[in-house]
Amino acid sequence: MEFCHRDLYLHSVAAQKLAEFIQKQRQKWERRDDLSTVDNFESFEQELHSLMMAIERELVSEELGRYNVTAEEIEVDGKAYCRGISLPRNLSYECWTVTIERHWYNPADPKDKSICPMELRSGIIAGYFTPQAARQGAFAMAHLTPGESEEMFGEIGNMQPSRSSLDRLTKSLSPIGKPIGSVGKGSCSSRDSSSGGGPSWQSR
Repeated sequence: MEFCHRDLYLHSVAAQKLAEFIQKQRQKWERRDDLSTVDNFESFEQELHSLMMAIERELVSEELGRYNVTAEEIEVDGKAYCRGISLPRNLSYECWTVTIERHWYNPADPKDKSICPMELRSGIIAGYFTPQAARQGAFAMAHLTPGESEEMFGEIGNMQPSRSSLDRLTKSLSPIGKPIGSVGKGSCSSRDSSSGGGPSWQSR
């Protein structure tokens, strides 16, 4: 089926709001005959940025949802896990925060911890940061204090992690000495009968 760019506007509330904003701006300038009066350009910048980020949040949420696993059982590095609860949780991304429903899996061995395949597959770090957001957060924390980093992200107007989240990010990266993006690697396969028992995915 051929993709039509109009589909985005038909199904995306954020895209519809952006289109309406652009249309209103154009119509406002077309009707204006007094060049001595102008709008506050900073307000335009802020509104445009906010609307663009809303579209990005929708697309990121949609894409992250594809990393979820719904099989009743999975196998990770030779260990069996059974599907447990599903909970919505916030994730920090470049475009502020997105809320994703994540499926948790309980280990057959009580000595092991429960895992979230979506986090493993997409490379979520510290249970909150996407890989790119973690890179930005780690860079900021390498040059600024947690409070200064929080203030900087608030001024930029993209993601808005708290100082406590930034502090947890630093602690989660420092002890293991792994480069950002390498967290959560491992071979994972579905054991759901509907998949025929074969490997269904592998995190990268």
